[in-house]
Amino acid sequence: MKFWNVRGIAFALLSVFAASAFAQTMADAHKAYVAGNWKEAAAAYEAACPKEPDSLRAECYLWNVLALSQTGSAQSFKIAGKRLDSLIQTTNPQRAIYADLMMTSAQFRLYLGKYDKAAEDLIQAIETSHPHQAIVLQKVCKAVKAKVKSEDLNDRCNLLNNPDSLKAIRTASQAKATAATEPAKVAAPEPKPVVAEPAPAVEQPKTAAPVAAPAAPAATAPIEYWTLQLGAFGTKSNADLLVSNLKKQKISCTIIEQPRGEKTLYLVQTGKFDTKDQAIDFAANKLAPLKIEYQPLLKR
Repeated sequence: MKFWNVRGIAFALLSVFAASAFAQTMADAHKAYVAGNWKEAAAAYEAACPKEPDSLRAECYLWNVLALSQTGSAQSFKIAGKRLDSLIQTTNPQRAIYADLMMTSAQFRLYLGKYDKAAEDLIQAIETSHPHQAIVLQKVCKAVKAKVKSEDLNDRCNLLNNPDSLKAIRTASQAKATAATEPAKVAAPEPKPVVAEPAPAVEQPKTAAPVAAPAAPAATAPIEYWTLQLGAFGTKSNADLLVSNLKKQKISCTIIEQPRGEKTLYLVQTGKFDTKDQAIDFAANKLAPLKIEYQPLLKR
């Protein structure tokens, strides 16, 4: 049971991960993989992965998945699929490896004839991808598009030729500063009509005017705070996944919908802080150890 394009993706991954400081056992596993000794490679990865640091373990297990899927055994292919699903559930979408996982999942779905699911997984792969993954993604796009007609998939695949546009909706990148501050700019004018309305009513009795003046700062102060933006996604499912993963780390997040033309960005934010320093301290203690990128944002 051969998986149609796993080898192509694997060699692309190899070129990316070659610079990593893999242990000797990983080097042996890679050697077996390149030689096409799938069972030997799968066993070598199985032994090496638990010893890898957290930052490399997901990559190692993806190699294990790819090797298992090539052994020709239906049971091994089934194990590979379950392991891949587990990796997707436990990997942060902001990491580059997440796009590789979703791309591999798309190919599993394609092989199994689940074409619509393959398209959905490929869209997520593209939205969370990094520039070095574009070439392989284009090949997978061609294969999936041959089996399913999807305007969303066509749009995302076309974005692979336009890195600037793709960056705007990328699942593992920080939103641009302009996108991050845009909600604050829209919200800022809102208190003004509220403060201005009472002024005409009390203007005629001049003694009441001083009462209205201090009301303005009192109205705005309680609703101004700092928050941390953790990502901006083109699909809500990616935002939901990040929120779910962070919930497991006891970090509560909210999703803000921000229309951008015909599309909608889903902004993931956490926390309400009195000062920017408090927000940054929280990020340093809670988010940095998880390798979560963040952007302090003043909300009004």
